Amino acid sequence: MAAGCVSPPSTKDLLSVGFRTPEQTFATFQTAVRADDPGLEFRCFSAGFRTRTQPPLSQLNYREFREVLRREHPLLRKGLADARIESMERRGSRARLRASSHGQQLEIQLALDDYAEVWAGGEPVVDESIDFEQRTGTQTAADGRRWIHGSSPLPDGFDAARVTELRFGREWKIDGIATVGEASEERRSAAPNP
Repeated sequence: MAAGCVSPPSTKDLLSVGFRTPEQTFATFQTAVRADDPGLEFRCFSAGFRTRTQPPLSQLNYREFREVLRREHPLLRKGLADARIESMERRGSRARLRASSHGQQLEIQLALDDYAEVWAGGEPVVDESIDFEQRTGTQTAADGRRWIHGSSPLPDGFDAARVTELRFGREWKIDGIATVGEASEERRSAAPNP
């Protein structure tokens, strides 16, 4: 394989896309990079990361941003696609992965993003960032069983009978990526050649 070439994702990679753990989120980002899918790449970033970027990242300007980044760093895509997780630390709603790729070490910061979605068939009625603990709760029934519930405001005048799906979730999203130096000699010898 020539330098800079990236293998497409496997069917297994595509079916494993998700954000339930920090590791799954990073693997999803790598799948998006391999698939050259800017929409999925964008979904991997936290709301906080998108807001902190100047100008704030949107679906549209992310596509422009990634084209500039790829022109300036032509081997970036291969480096991200080939990265291997070396370690992971998790504290509450934050996590940090260390990965190595082609002699470089990366640090990936992740954060839990909380959301609520309400759908009416294929139409999104509500799609918002929330504080999961404030919008969900538990209660105990008379028979001792515990139930979890969530609440989301509907738009004025919207007929609640049209709701077909209500989702509350917490997803791990990338909150920052940085190169933190060269990988150790041992890690470099184990890394694939570009």
